[in-house]
Amino acid sequence: MPRQLLNSILKLTRTAVHVMVIVVFATIVVVVFGQVVSRFLFNAPFSWSEELARYLQVWLIMLGSATCLRKGLHLTVDYAIHSLPQGIKRNLQLLSITAILFFLGVVFVSSISLIAATLNQRTPALQMPIWVVYLAIPVGSLLMFLEAVGLVLTAFDETKQPAEAGR
Repeated sequence: MPRQLLNSILKLTRTAVHVMVIVVFATIVVVVFGQVVSRFLFNAPFSWSEELARYLQVWLIMLGSATCLRKGLHLTVDYAIHSLPQGIKRNLQLLSITAILFFLGVVFVSSISLIAATLNQRTPALQMPIWVVYLAIPVGSLLMFLEAVGLVLTAFDETKQPAEAGR
């Protein structure tokens, strides 16, 4: 039952992240293009566009990191792993994911403290609360945490399959 609940949550969050990444990326393109047009055609650049594009890029990276974690697209040093037996590979993968889970937990807790400490601060050009930008950190780390838990459960499922097939 918990596995089905996690799968449902992951399916929902993956769809939401996919839509949000598209919207954020499209917004970045429009804002940066508008900035270029404003600067070169009208000689009157927007004062806020660079800041907005930067903050949207932070959100884009944090949202996209969960997808990268699931697909194994983050940078890894796996040169020696290829020559190891399958069982050792799986154990090292589980150890790696456990370390990632611990790190993401630390990042999540620390980011909540960061948000609490900056509740009264505003961005220079947009004058929006800075916690809106910093919120990307706990949201992204939570999404990556869910994906990492899914990877652990998948790895455990893979370890059970060969034993069950022999019965």
